[in-house]
Amino acid sequence: MVVEKELAQLLDKEAIFDLIRVTAARLDDEALEEWLTLFAPDSFYEIAAASPEIQSAMSWWKSSREELEKILSEVTEHVRDPGKRLHLVTPILAEINGNNASAISHFSITRTDTDGRSSLYVAGRYEDELVKIDGRWLYASHRAVLDTRMVEPFTHLPL
Repeated sequence: MVVEKELAQLLDKEAIFDLIRVTAARLDDEALEEWLTLFAPDSFYEIAAASPEIQSAMSWWKSSREELEKILSEVTEHVRDPGKRLHLVTPILAEINGNNASAISHFSITRTDTDGRSSLYVAGRYEDELVKIDGRWLYASHRAVLDTRMVEPFTHLPL
């Protein structure tokens, strides 16, 4: 009985880590509709950072899944940064409690210009709350908490 429980926990943890890796791949490919399928119906996405200058946290972007659908459906209508982004993500921990879980991952995103020059774009951590619906782990909240505060060019795409 204990072995089965530990095995189930291990399989859930691997499924969560796989969700995190798939998230990065879909953003790298700009497969935004597929990226949205990783979110639960009442979920939200946020980009946040801490500012020592104002001694406060800042939320640069916070949208519900419904708002994300509208924003991302209009991406092609905007002037776009032509650079290519690549996510390097390391899942650090997942704590599972029944059909709910929390996960922390470290990430960095590189950006390659059209002339082939690559550089670090942003770095930080993902702080995720997850929910298991119909046997599938989905984001209840997906927060990108940035260490980087000077982001150029700024993006209207998720990180």
